[in-house]
Amino acid sequence: MTSNVSAVGERVGEFYDQLVGMFDASLYGPNIHVGYWNSQEDSTTLEDAADRLTDMMIARLGIGAGSRVLDIGCGFGGPAIRLAQKTGAEVVGISVSRKQVEKANELAEAAGVSGKVTFQYGDAMDLVFDDGSFDAIWMLESVMQMPDRAAALAEAARVLRPGGRLALTDNYEREEISEERRPVIENILQRYLTQPPASFETYPAMLRQAGLRCTELLDVSESTTKQSVRRLGEAMAQNMEQLASKVDPEVFNKLKPAEGENMEMPELGYLIATARRPETA
Repeated sequence: MTSNVSAVGERVGEFYDQLVGMFDASLYGPNIHVGYWNSQEDSTTLEDAADRLTDMMIARLGIGAGSRVLDIGCGFGGPAIRLAQKTGAEVVGISVSRKQVEKANELAEAAGVSGKVTFQYGDAMDLVFDDGSFDAIWMLESVMQMPDRAAALAEAARVLRPGGRLALTDNYEREEISEERRPVIENILQRYLTQPPASFETYPAMLRQAGLRCTELLDVSESTTKQSVRRLGEAMAQNMEQLASKVDPEVFNKLKPAEGENMEMPELGYLIATARRPETA
């Protein structure tokens, strides 16, 4: 079977193909997601904080040796490799970026887990896997870039076995966005090809419509995005020359904050959701 990648998926894939050069200078290590800090005073590095969030997600999957896990939106593969190393599970990762897939497979081989962890080109909106073929699935900071959250969740539920778990992270509208602030926020989200934020209150219903039962919905905004934006901005300022050398200048200038631009968006929150596919329909 071949995956028919959506138009949005094609654009997101091209976007990350252009950014793959930043991997060598990545401030988060082999991760493309925010970190988790225990407090404002927590001095954990960006990379270690990202690993901490990965570990929190691993714990929510409840899997071990012999389990088969699907990583939807695998990035450079760092979280999937960490998951396999910590649990002994088999992991399949997919991405709409061919260059990410190539780099992720290289990392898996270098880590000595290529027999357990594999990455392939594919779109969450049209998974090529059989029904009920995974024990667990995670969508670590990827569902926010998919054209239809509900459809992506339904497709994930289809390939999840009855009783299996799904864990994800997503943006949501934490505070009402004013008319003055809306175009500012939309501009930042569009720059990173991110969809409008979800609704915290309706997330359980969206999961239920996809065939999943929400078991946890947690607001971790204060420990994740609020901290990451500030700390990442500081780190980027210190490493601007190195980062710029890794990416096409036109692309880098598009993503780089403009003079005086504040990338903080207090109106947007960050959630962790965990769900199960019921044993019976």
